[in-house]
Amino acid sequence: MTFSRRTPYYMSMNILELLDGKWTDGTRPKDIYEFYISKNPSDYVKAIIEGLSSEKRKVQSGSAELASLLSENNPELIYPHINLFIENLDAEAPVLRWEAVCTIGNLTKADKNRIIPAHIDHIVSFLSNKSIVLQGHSVRALSKIAETNPKEAPRILDRLLESREFFPENRIGFIIEEMKTFLHHEKLKNTVKNLVKPYLKSDIKSVSRKAKKILKTIEAS
Repeated sequence: MTFSRRTPYYMSMNILELLDGKWTDGTRPKDIYEFYISKNPSDYVKAIIEGLSSEKRKVQSGSAELASLLSENNPELIYPHINLFIENLDAEAPVLRWEAVCTIGNLTKADKNRIIPAHIDHIVSFLSNKSIVLQGHSVRALSKIAETNPKEAPRILDRLLESREFFPENRIGFIIEEMKTFLHHEKLKNTVKNLVKPYLKSDIKSVSRKAKKILKTIEAS
């Protein structure tokens, strides 16, 4: 079944069947989210959660991506299932780990029970992982945790600084661009400044551009 941007929205659409089929324009997870889930997200939470434990790998990974997208826009709908994503930090399937980290980062906005800070060190352990995707998701998740848990910001910043050796070449850009979160803390600005300065003249344009942007923000403040 193929869909376009003009495809009508059906409340009863079985998204797990779509995920189990061929992924092409209109049936990839991001398209399913846009065409169906985003219109009435609460109707699809149950299916997404069920899909995470599917025996079919495509359904499982697709559901993980959908959960991540939904948690970004409607974290309160996914938050009741937070323990499942915490468990998936140790999942065997790489995609489940990637998306669990991403989802947990998004859920910090809804973490009224302050469950997430207890798992900071677990996410920090992924900073040295060989997977670039997992590294990137982990940096962004830690940044979001620091933003919603200011008391944890100094510790998280220290862990990010300690992990720089695992972010060679353009990977260091993951860390540099998230330094904006820590600029809300006056006492951390010098630490951030010392981090970005060496990269101002990086041969990698994307890295030097990000470093200059952060330094400009510091100077402006």
